[in-house]
Amino acid sequence: MLVPMVSVQRHLAVLRSVLQPGETERLWIRAERAGRSHSGALLLTDRRLLFSGLGFVSQSQEAWPLTIVSGVRLTPAGLELRVLGAPEVFTGRPKDIEQLAALLPTTEGTDASVADELERLVRLRDSGALTPAEFEGAKRRLLE
Repeated sequence: MLVPMVSVQRHLAVLRSVLQPGETERLWIRAERAGRSHSGALLLTDRRLLFSGLGFVSQSQEAWPLTIVSGVRLTPAGLELRVLGAPEVFTGRPKDIEQLAALLPTTEGTDASVADELERLVRLRDSGALTPAEFEGAKRRLLE
């Protein structure tokens, strides 16, 4: 169940507070992070996909650089995507989910090995596409 608009505005305020200098907001939607039952907001910028949500006893705040998002597709379950090979599913109003999917990178996920993914992360970090904190978070998720 989607959260009321007042709560979504709070989540958006949190997400907007972590935008980097020069980062441009493209689209936000109300959404639920499936599997964790966290309702909140997804914010797409020119660099990242950010989520802030609250569940019954926990919350989640994530920021994924678009360079590590792949396999974007719409399914009956909602918007499915892969972040460093790990699945993420979001639900929301179908029109909003479709609009977000159309703006996300459509690169299909590959069956790269963990070593290949680590090498890719190092290249992204070294090129400046990932901050050191984003690199460490992505590496941790990859190795879990």
